[in-house]
Amino acid sequence: MITVIIVSFKEPKSIGKCIECIANRKYSGIPIPFEILQVSPDELTLKAGKKSANRLGLNKKQFKQIIDPCKGKPFALKMALEKASGDIIILTDGDTFFDKNAVKEILKPFENERIGGVSGRPISMDSKDSQMGYYGHLLSDAAHHRRTHTMTLVNNTKYYISNNKFFPMSGYIMAIRNINFDIPENVLADDAYISYTLRNMGLEIGYIPNAKCFIKYPTTLNDYFKQKVRSIGGFIQLKQYGIFKRDKQSRSLGIELKYCFFVFKYAKNIKEFFWSILLFPIRLWTWKRIFWERKILHKSFAKTWTRVESTK
Repeated sequence: MITVIIVSFKEPKSIGKCIECIANRKYSGIPIPFEILQVSPDELTLKAGKKSANRLGLNKKQFKQIIDPCKGKPFALKMALEKASGDIIILTDGDTFFDKNAVKEILKPFENERIGGVSGRPISMDSKDSQMGYYGHLLSDAAHHRRTHTMTLVNNTKYYISNNKFFPMSGYIMAIRNINFDIPENVLADDAYISYTLRNMGLEIGYIPNAKCFIKYPTTLNDYFKQKVRSIGGFIQLKQYGIFKRDKQSRSLGIELKYCFFVFKYAKNIKEFFWSILLFPIRLWTWKRIFWERKILHKSFAKTWTRVESTK
């Protein structure tokens, strides 16, 4: 049994495509039986999801909706995980869509009993012709590079597995075993929290690049800062949960500086090289804001988790 959890808020235009790319078995490769749990707080997104499910002919066991009280994504995830019936649970967001056979691919590493969670590969669907679009591609490809160079390729397979080192799963496309564990309601980086929790349980994290998920990245600097200060800053917040036991913190300014060469090498022309140079002060300012908000202001979850409109 496979459970797919889709967390979506004010995304009536994209939720239908998100559901279809998973529920269409010829496209996704999802095995039977399966259930899709859509967690949304707003009526428009709930109606759009129901309309898509009806069009696809999903029955009441295959598609269920959970009304989210709008207390944040971690709370929504917690509600859905408690209702999930599947042995394997796939997690994603309502403003993304999976590539063909992505579901089929992300399930393959679970044949290895050591694996507790698997990340697919997020890919930017923005144009590289703009500065912000270029950053989306650079950062998503940098994450792919780090996963493939930190983890170990399993012989005769197309997936990687963590051993002594790993890089956390991506919340855009990840799958976990249905293991009972709690998610704090105010955690900023839920995907990292889940990744470290599984590692602390003695399980391994897998990465399969063939399971691709297409996403939109911020198109304005303001939205970029909103997203990154929340997601990267969440790694600093994780310390208060005592989550860094088996592994050290995997994101910091010092770790990012080691990727300087990758940023310059990624550029394919003068324009992209110039954008790569500009990324350094942008990332430095991001880390300064993270330090100020997390270490000095101790900014609340509600004020930190603000909607990023340009990714919708």
